[in-house]
Amino acid sequence: MHPALNIFVVGALALLISAIACRVLIAVRLMDIPDSERKLISQKKAVPSSGGAGFIPAGLLALLASSVAFQLDTPIGWLGVGVVAMMVLGLIDDLATINAKAKLLAQIAIGVGVACAGVYADAISPGFGKVREFGMIGGIILAVIWFVVVTNAVNFMDGANGVSMGMASFACMGFCGVAGFAGEWELAIAAAALTGALIGFLIWNVGGKLFAGDAGALAVGMALGGFSILLVKARPEYVFIPPILLSPFLVDVLLTLNYRIKRGENFWEAHTMHVYQLGLKPPLALKHWQVAIGHWMIAANCAALGFAGAAIGFEAPLVIFIGVTLLGCAMHVRIRRAAIAVGLLEAGEHDVDPTSNEAMSKRQTEQGEA
Repeated sequence: MHPALNIFVVGALALLISAIACRVLIAVRLMDIPDSERKLISQKKAVPSSGGAGFIPAGLLALLASSVAFQLDTPIGWLGVGVVAMMVLGLIDDLATINAKAKLLAQIAIGVGVACAGVYADAISPGFGKVREFGMIGGIILAVIWFVVVTNAVNFMDGANGVSMGMASFACMGFCGVAGFAGEWELAIAAAALTGALIGFLIWNVGGKLFAGDAGALAVGMALGGFSILLVKARPEYVFIPPILLSPFLVDVLLTLNYRIKRGENFWEAHTMHVYQLGLKPPLALKHWQVAIGHWMIAANCAALGFAGAAIGFEAPLVIFIGVTLLGCAMHVRIRRAAIAVGLLEAGEHDVDPTSNEAMSKRQTEQGEA
């Protein structure tokens, strides 16, 4: 079977197995209880959770059933081991909450193990003929950092039906397309398996019948981080493609983190300041599907732009990355200012538009007092 056809077969098989496995999990009823302010924003009653324990094995089964020579001792095989380890870590956290520091240390340990097994890139080619080599140690350190950042970014965005896992499905489509274009068929088929598994889960998740839980979010984050590294390992000139595909996660999470640090808040504590959370709050009170579709549109555009950058080549990935990042930051700032204007957030000094009447009046008062 041609690898391109295998992509569709594996994706369809993963979707079917995932949909069935997730339906079984709904019947098992590992419930997520809305016991915090953050959860009460997005859910009003207990909902079956830990969907990752259904769709992650489904994707792996579909991949194992494919005609690809899938071997455990390959980087993609060890990435699969890391994804399962993250799923187990998340499942334990779903069932009996793990201390945040202990969970972070476990993520680092899993990342180190997977990176040492070969899931790291020792060189990148950012453009203009430049090549930057890191060596094995440097590559492993950077890989672990990337694993932790992406894993937690996906997890932080998993708080509304369809949002995080929907964006992840588009990112997987992007990885699948770019890897296939580059001739990295094993990676493309692995991304197709996760794409199908996520869509099978979304059938139940969009309607609020099953949550991914940490079992799903941590595992998907690990997979996306691994796809990024393996793509760059194979094609160092694609170093900006993963940040383009994952920018809907990274821009929101990193700017929200920066916003909270500026306000002097404990950034590691749970909160309700992500863009999707602001959309769910009154007075906006958008439906989950409305918030999800808005995020899906952004993720779909990033997937298309990532593929375009890979297809065009030269310095196109760098240019697109800069454009996507600037546009994402501008959108984030405008949304946050709008949220302040309608009372969803309290304004700090750094939130005031320096050209606004309020800011100009304040400066005039300060000058008069001086």
